[in-house]
Amino acid sequence: MSLLFKRYRYFIIITSLFCEGHAVADEFSLGGMVSLQNSPYKQTNTKVSPLPIISYDSTYLFFHGLSGGLHLYKDEHNEFNFLAEYSLMEFKPGDSDDDSLKKLNKRKATMMSGVSFIHHDSWGLIHADFKKDVLGNSQGMTSDVGYDYRFKWNDLDLSPGVGFLWNSKKQNEYYYGVSSKESSRSGLNIYDPDDSFSPYIQLALDYPFAENWKASVMARYTLLPNEIKNSPMIDKSGSASFGLGILYTF
Repeated sequence: MSLLFKRYRYFIIITSLFCEGHAVADEFSLGGMVSLQNSPYKQTNTKVSPLPIISYDSTYLFFHGLSGGLHLYKDEHNEFNFLAEYSLMEFKPGDSDDDSLKKLNKRKATMMSGVSFIHHDSWGLIHADFKKDVLGNSQGMTSDVGYDYRFKWNDLDLSPGVGFLWNSKKQNEYYYGVSSKESSRSGLNIYDPDDSFSPYIQLALDYPFAENWKASVMARYTLLPNEIKNSPMIDKSGSASFGLGILYTF
């Protein structure tokens, strides 16, 4: 049973973190959850979202939350996958109470696609992925590399993890940059960030409370690097998320 935790970018895709790695071959699960996501953008409130959960993993095909793909290679300890996911990372000027940010352009959510590698053993799990925006919104690329370890205490599964996220220059320009036209309109300084590395820590809890039923909790904190937190759009040094859900396995 793999524990792939991935695909967090400041508006975290909680469903992926909640589902991935918890399904075994040919297992199908349905459920729902509530996610809390604190935005790094200035004067933007924490977003509370109810989300459906679909989890399926077979020999060749998988679906986890808002992502899915193909197992290009899979054995007892290793997976090499092609994947596609819908990234919820976005910026809506109207969501901010900051007058300057209200005058900026909208940053859209997008579809990311790429490859991932997972290796799991008794000493833990390492994972890495590399994805590119395929809708041309940001035209950027991202990567998530991390390590997770599972502890079991009675019926409770506890999985702490660490890792880092890489955003390409175009990814950061789209979501955190300020163009000359936006600067003239809003009064914010022009900002042209480079690529960045963001370290994170996370924790997942799974508890089966009845036959075929499981409750899960997921939390992650990401430390924002200078390339992001120095943006005039940002007023935080870190970004946190929390998810609570219930899953039924058929």
